[in-house]
Amino acid sequence: MVVGFQAGARLRVLVWVGLVLAAVAPRASAETATLSLPQVIALAQERSSSATAARNRYRASYWQNHVQEASFLPTLTLHGTVPEFTRTISKLSLPDGREAFVPQSFASSGLQLSIGKTIARTGGEVTLGSELQRLDLFDHSSPASYLSRPLSVGLRQPLFSFNPYPWQNQIEPLRFEQSRREYVEEMESIATSAAQSFFDVLAAQDQLALAHESCASTETLLTVARTRRAAGTITEDELLQTELATLNAQLDLQRSELDLQARRYQFHSYLGLPEGEEVVPQVTFDVPDIQVDVPTALWSAHTYRSDMVGFDRRVIEARRDVAEARASSGRGLTLYAGYGLSQSTPELSEVFRRGGEQQQVTVGVEMPILDWGRSEARRRLAESNRDLTLESVQRSRADFDQDVTMKVLQFKVQRDRMNLAATADQIAQRRFEAATQRFKRGEITASDIQLALSEKDYARRNHVDALRGFWIAYLDLRRITLFDFVTRRPIDYPAVGG
Repeated sequence: MVVGFQAGARLRVLVWVGLVLAAVAPRASAETATLSLPQVIALAQERSSSATAARNRYRASYWQNHVQEASFLPTLTLHGTVPEFTRTISKLSLPDGREAFVPQSFASSGLQLSIGKTIARTGGEVTLGSELQRLDLFDHSSPASYLSRPLSVGLRQPLFSFNPYPWQNQIEPLRFEQSRREYVEEMESIATSAAQSFFDVLAAQDQLALAHESCASTETLLTVARTRRAAGTITEDELLQTELATLNAQLDLQRSELDLQARRYQFHSYLGLPEGEEVVPQVTFDVPDIQVDVPTALWSAHTYRSDMVGFDRRVIEARRDVAEARASSGRGLTLYAGYGLSQSTPELSEVFRRGGEQQQVTVGVEMPILDWGRSEARRRLAESNRDLTLESVQRSRADFDQDVTMKVLQFKVQRDRMNLAATADQIAQRRFEAATQRFKRGEITASDIQLALSEKDYARRNHVDALRGFWIAYLDLRRITLFDFVTRRPIDYPAVGG
């Protein structure tokens, strides 16, 4: 009676599992591709939303750097008013010395072409221009008149004040180089995330294969157990234990199938695969013999990582702030100088003939008498922030070296774990095969064979998990050093600017 109940329950479970598998199985029309781990990483770095965001951030920094470089190049500007109409009543001085309100109606037009250039070394600006204006009076019969400045040269030069341009020339290239290296690091982070998702699917895929194998094994063992029970060589309890193990294996098969489908959905979503395109991970348990040492890892990290550039940039910015605070004490001189030629004539053909010289020199002075110590406070605040930044950078450098060293040690541990797990997997598989033969000969009990099966499955899962740990640790090491320890070359990606 108990055996009949167990068989009926097993049949119901099998029917339910079959319905679930049919519901979640991929459509036959879906296009399926088998990809290795390097192929999956390349696909994620090309299609994933994280890769798209990383490329856009790098493009933004590229154009920001382009703007910075272009700010020191000459600029050519055209200003024009064609025309401007005016009708008003203005207060004017008459020739006899009296003042009166006089209605005015006129149109004015003008064009000005100028070239400007910033002088980075001194912080000044020089301009070169040419200008032509026309005036038409509507209330008089006089003809149009022209005013021309064929050539004018101007200079604006601050004296004894803060000049930001030399600091920009130091900081902006570092900022762009830092963003370029950050882009490489982001692509390596995408590789790590893709590997995580890859091994999630692989583990679920491997677990499903183990579940199928366990179902087949328990079915075979159940057949043997029933034969031995009929012969009276095992007890009823052992037979029921074997039937229970068979049902548990079938339930594990159902859970494994559902888990695999969920992992696949996440995997496809991360890779940005279109609807209907299926990707099946394929992996080999053979791993390269990667030799890593701490000195090489530290050298590579110091040479290629964005953090090193960021440390230098932070120090320069702190020193710039101190220089700005010291120079911005409120005392300063600004020199304005100009020279040009001007000509006024009623004939357009005469406007560019040599006219009178026009000269202007102005020196502006600004000096506070009393600021209640604000300038001194700003200077001391900037100096305090500089010292804090220097201390923070020094501490961050030490933490950075320690982090790189720990990544090297973690990779070595994962490499050794991988070797041990591979050996344990082989031993557990051979032990299970030997235990199966002994169970068929009646030399061991059902508990013994179930223990061997559990140990085999456990060793296999450990092997897959060790493989995951090996590759994740290696990809983390690549990201933190930007160095490929297989090819012994630095890691870089093609520029995406423009």
